[in-house]
Amino acid sequence: MYSKTSGIFNASNTLLRNYESKVPFGFRWIINLIEYVFTLLLFVTLIIRYVWNHTVIRILSRFNIPIIEKRSSVSFQNDTVLITGAGGCLGHALAIEFAREARCLALLDVQKRPLDDLKHSLQQVYGKDHCRIYTYRCDLSDLNALKYTITAIREDLDDNISVLINCAATAYFKDIMSHTDDEYQHTLIVNTLAPILITKDLLGGMIARNHGHIVNIVSSGALSGNAFTSSYSSSKAALLNFTETLNQELILAKATGVRATAVIPFYLDGGIYTTLRKYGKEKVLGITPKRFNIAAREIMRGLKSGNSPIFIPSLQLRIARVLHAILPDDIWNPLLLYVLGRTPTFVNQH
Repeated sequence: MYSKTSGIFNASNTLLRNYESKVPFGFRWIINLIEYVFTLLLFVTLIIRYVWNHTVIRILSRFNIPIIEKRSSVSFQNDTVLITGAGGCLGHALAIEFAREARCLALLDVQKRPLDDLKHSLQQVYGKDHCRIYTYRCDLSDLNALKYTITAIREDLDDNISVLINCAATAYFKDIMSHTDDEYQHTLIVNTLAPILITKDLLGGMIARNHGHIVNIVSSGALSGNAFTSSYSSSKAALLNFTETLNQELILAKATGVRATAVIPFYLDGGIYTTLRKYGKEKVLGITPKRFNIAAREIMRGLKSGNSPIFIPSLQLRIARVLHAILPDDIWNPLLLYVLGRTPTFVNQH
């Protein structure tokens, strides 16, 4: 759901518009060159992948040359999956993907009706006996209600949740001074504290069974914040660090059957991108925002392959991560401002 919280021509947009108008021509030329290079690298990667899969592997197999085997594919057929934010765009798409395999789905969202509609449509497609589906309404910003809801879910599902998808999130896109204290608090609770507390409640059972997977939907904003996303980027960066910390502690606990995965998507075709399409760039660094159903399939494919973290799209975000690590802030920050363009002020909850 998206609702404007201020006019299009607010102070934030004016600030960035003035900034863009003052960018030197040479700098713009360099940025355009980088965008073309990113697009070219993506194209070359696709060609290399195709040639490797359809030519090189066949040649190596013909001469009995050993090939590095892929990791065995992970199956979710016997899993009980809890998805937060299942009524939103990406959560909805992930629920459809997991419904194909999972034994049981627990869908949680701030609104009940989208969950009931989703449950009805899934049962029509797969039948009521294919996958048991439970729906729960809960506002993650209410920690007492969250505690009560998680307890109810554990009781309904015999405390046997083996996959947790922390997908619910909220965002306020505006400059720092325009944020209210309540907006910062609300964002950090929903995006960071709630996923951590849910994970903490379910982690003990996963470790005891030595079987479980915690998937945190983060954001490319966690890799590098940009103007007017202070609350959102900060909350997602904290969730990314929590995921990395969790994986290290699972290693120390020798819980070899439990893992945590961070999913780091760039713009998707909806929400933020819808606004950018009206007031900003159609593409950023040659990236065409993906539809939610396609992103969900890529996430599922990455989870089954054991990838961690999962970048969407992989090539551009990995290169951007390297550039951020090697470039000084005096270069990186103006570069990011110009590449991403202005971010209109609006509220997004999914």
